[in-house]
Amino acid sequence: MDFLYNNFLSDFFSICMNGLNSLFADYALTIVILTILIRLCLLPLDLKMRSNSAKMQALGPEIQSLQKRYANNPQQLQRKQQELYRKMNVKPMLGCLPSLIQLPILFAFFGAMRVLQSQQTVALMLDAAQYGASTVQLPEFFWVHNFWQPDNGMSNILPNSTEFLSFIQQNSLYITPQTMGLLQSKGLLDFSTGVMSVPDATYTQLTTQILQANGFVDAAGKVTNYNGYFILPALAGVALFLQQKFNPAAMNGGMNMAASGGSEQAEAQGCTNKMMLWIFPIFSIWICATSNTAFALYWFISSLYAFTQMKLVDLIKKARAKKKEVSVV
Repeated sequence: MDFLYNNFLSDFFSICMNGLNSLFADYALTIVILTILIRLCLLPLDLKMRSNSAKMQALGPEIQSLQKRYANNPQQLQRKQQELYRKMNVKPMLGCLPSLIQLPILFAFFGAMRVLQSQQTVALMLDAAQYGASTVQLPEFFWVHNFWQPDNGMSNILPNSTEFLSFIQQNSLYITPQTMGLLQSKGLLDFSTGVMSVPDATYTQLTTQILQANGFVDAAGKVTNYNGYFILPALAGVALFLQQKFNPAAMNGGMNMAASGGSEQAEAQGCTNKMMLWIFPIFSIWICATSNTAFALYWFISSLYAFTQMKLVDLIKKARAKKKEVSVV
């Protein structure tokens, strides 16, 4: 499954984010800008899907009439439905296309965020080892103390030695040999046993010094804060729920397709849609709470933008329809 989030698309997103960050010097702002640009690129497809869904809904009575007329001849029913779709320029499978396109983007963004998390964490630890922990400023994001760690009430502000080793192993292709050599020379990597490892004592001492320099360790040497409070994952879940709840094109697309197969299939599809209305947001909360804050921010902004765009498009359509009614009168 590694190919889903480790491919040319994730590499492209990493390059774009590093390029934009060189202009804005803020990864959070970079992610917001890139997310909006991606959603704007998908806007024509989204508008076409919504238009197609509206046509499908308008054909509902005719589809039901065909179902009654050819109830005993499924093949003829399917043929007549296809003729009707062609006549009205309706594409039943178009409703699934945006989701099929957005899924690879979602996985690619996850992979890009993982690479950046590894690079930024390694750079932070190396800077602390070379120049002193007091010179390192943790990348905060509002209530989150470290932007490259999860926004939840159980995640550490800095990864432990096992997590740090995992970062390096999973993203070794993106870490230069010079950086690996510096990590080894500073005692943060060890190859003496023939297997790469992170000396726990040296690493823990350095992370404690960084946390202390940033005000997160008390006089007794105890870390006083976790990294976040589950706020961004919760916001991402709410935004996705609103996007689905008030998006008739998405919720009714499956119903329209199922309706062509009969009332029982339409009813089953309706139950599935209701389940997905809650399952997807809950899943998004879980994945955002266990991923770094950067990815949670992307998911939240993407869902919030989709919801806002949908409401704006609806307002524009209503305004145009009202204007046509006035002009007719």
